Amino acid sequence: MIKTAEKLLSFFLLSLLGILLFTSLPVLIYDYSVLMNNTRLIDTGQLDNNSFLTNSIQFELVAYFEQIKFTVQQLMNLTQTTYYSNGNDYPLLPALLEVYPQSLTFFMGGLLASLLVGISLTVIYMVFPYRIRSIIKKAILAIEILPDVFIIILVQLTVIWFYKTTGFLMFNIVNVYKTEAYFLPIFTISILPTLYVMKYLILILEEEANKSYIEFAKGKGLKTIYLIIVYMLKNTAPSLFGQSKTIFWILLSNLLILEIIFNIYGIMRFIADYGVENPHLAAICLIAIFLPFFFLFASGSLLIRKLDPR
Repeated sequence: MIKTAEKLLSFFLLSLLGILLFTSLPVLIYDYSVLMNNTRLIDTGQLDNNSFLTNSIQFELVAYFEQIKFTVQQLMNLTQTTYYSNGNDYPLLPALLEVYPQSLTFFMGGLLASLLVGISLTVIYMVFPYRIRSIIKKAILAIEILPDVFIIILVQLTVIWFYKTTGFLMFNIVNVYKTEAYFLPIFTISILPTLYVMKYLILILEEEANKSYIEFAKGKGLKTIYLIIVYMLKNTAPSLFGQSKTIFWILLSNLLILEIIFNIYGIMRFIADYGVENPHLAAICLIAIFLPFFFLFASGSLLIRKLDPR
């Protein structure tokens, strides 16, 4: 248990360091002070011709480490942190607290939906005969190779087609005025992670199904569905939990696309709009996304280690 806690602490610190190093990269390869000064002059109308400006790549190690130091200072004093936009500095916390909960809702919803739906569909898959299983595997492979954007747009178009055909709008397809879309974005962002869960579980459960204790249990007359739920899923749970980090990255990579297509002004669009001009803002936002999931994964790892010391 102590070794697991030490590993988690090391992972936590290294992840924070990685975020700080990554988000500060623009300062390393450009003379950022000059770049931001020119940006302010243009935004405030003091400079209207920027054709003579050049942004040549040059390594600024001192400025890079100064930016990392500045970001850490901003993290330690969030109530005073500001970000630059269109010639003015604005306080970060009100803006961040507006965009963060909505993105976290979609993220958490997508994670839970992909796990629950993926496990449920895999259990149903294991009950089917071999011929149907083969068709399902091919369908999963065919959907997986489709681009993420195509899948999201296809889901929206399906809802629109159904509405035009029947006159019944199943779900809101975009955020407009006082109408917000929740179910459809969560469903959409969970499609690829759900397929990943199914693909992984199918591989593990089909291997588990050939083990001697399953054959013995079948010989005693126990039903397949009972064996899958009570024994096989229990034995594969730690392995599936280890894959949750991959699911996290799949969700994160699709979150910006989701927010753009569904007209959701969430944390990823906030980073896209202001992160380049404010490296510390990008770092704080990414850490805000990282923290709840780290504690979720860490708690799960400690629980699994306690239940199964092996």
